[in-house]
Amino acid sequence: MQAFYCFHFFKKQVEKHFNTHYLSGERGESVILGIPEDHPHRTPKEKCRYDVCVVVKQDFHVPKPVRIGTFSGGKYAVFLLDHTEEAVSGFWSTVFSEIEKNNLSIREQPIIERYTLQKINHHLCEILIPIQ
Repeated sequence: MQAFYCFHFFKKQVEKHFNTHYLSGERGESVILGIPEDHPHRTPKEKCRYDVCVVVKQDFHVPKPVRIGTFSGGKYAVFLLDHTEEAVSGFWSTVFSEIEKNNLSIREQPIIERYTLQKINHHLCEILIPIQ
């Protein structure tokens, strides 16, 4: 298990905080995970929560109010896509039929967005779908 620390923010606060603290200097090579906590079709938009995590070493000192968590891992189907509204929307409209077509089944774990500064600079992101 790899440790990482999470910031539990409402979506509006995420980009500003990470641009300020984690996407520059020595942390520019960080792996960032985005984990939605609420289903957008069941939760009002203004109440949707989103965990943003930076992958760190096990012995990394965590400043308050940040908290440490662990990523349980497992098997994921990884999709690389343009980080645009159109591409992401198109992805969500086809991904589940593609999973089924390839005889895969989804595990009961959160779907994860994965970012690196290099991918962000090229307007790309990865979506990780937990599979059996």
